[in-house]
Amino acid sequence: MDSVTTPNTCPSMTTDWVRPETCVALDAFFQGFGFEAAEDLASLAAWVLEGVTASNVKPQAAVALARARVETWLTRELDMDVMGEGRLLTRGRAAFVLCDGARFGATVFTRDAVPHELSRALSAAVPVPTPAQVAMSMPEQQLVLWPLGERLRRWLRAGQPDMSVSR
Repeated sequence: MDSVTTPNTCPSMTTDWVRPETCVALDAFFQGFGFEAAEDLASLAAWVLEGVTASNVKPQAAVALARARVETWLTRELDMDVMGEGRLLTRGRAAFVLCDGARFGATVFTRDAVPHELSRALSAAVPVPTPAQVAMSMPEQQLVLWPLGERLRRWLRAGQPDMSVSR
C-alpha cells in the first residue's frame, strides 16, 4: 500500500455518508447469514439503508432496521406470522444457512422474485420448535419380595377384568 492511499475501514460500502461502525455492524449481521463477498455485503447494506436520509445512522439503529427488513422478507417467503422476540429471525437464519442461501447472492433479499429452488429449500429447512415440557408424575414402582407369590396371585386373578396393582 502506498503512503497516499488510506485503507478503507468499511470495504462493503463505497458511500461516504455511512459511519464506519455502522458499516461494520451491518457486515457482521449479514455475515451471520453466510454472505462473505464484499459486493454482496455492500448491496445488502445499501438495501437496508435505502430511504434513510440521516448521515449519521448509529450501528444499533442500522442493525435494528436490518432485522426488521429481513424479518419482513422471511415473513413473505416462509409464509409465517411474526412470532415476536426474534424467533422468526432465528429460525429463518437457521433455514437460510442450512440451505446455503448465500450462494444465490444478495439479490435474494433485494429483488422481489426468489428462485423456486431456494423457496422450496427454505420451507423444508425451517427448524421445528420443540414442544413445551409438561410436568408428569411417574407412577411409583412397587417392590415384589416374593416373585413366586406374585405370579400365583396374577394367575388366580387372571379372570378378573380389573387391572393388577403391580406392573
